[in-house]
Amino acid sequence: MYLVHARLRTIPPAHVPDDLRETARAGLRARDRVEHLAVHPQSAEHFTLGFFLLSDSLEEAERHAESVCRRLLGARALPPARLLDVGVPLMPMAVRELRSG
Repeated sequence: MYLVHARLRTIPPAHVPDDLRETARAGLRARDRVEHLAVHPQSAEHFTLGFFLLSDSLEEAERHAESVCRRLLGARALPPARLLDVGVPLMPMAVRELRSG
């Protein structure tokens, strides 16, 4: 399972709606292989979708998350927005060193 973040910015005059979490999750399909979807609004115009999805590789997970995002945008399960980037969030080395003891 991989965690992939998709960062988006709404297209004015659209804003991040209060019910974004529910509408985004309602747009998912079983074949999307998304185990969990987290929604993180950063401002009235920016938000991040955190996809926990089943995949065979990191690259496949990133491509799949992008595909799901584009489908959700096309189906209007998300507000009108521009997809800024999609990728696995990286953990800083200092945090990894602390965790490894």
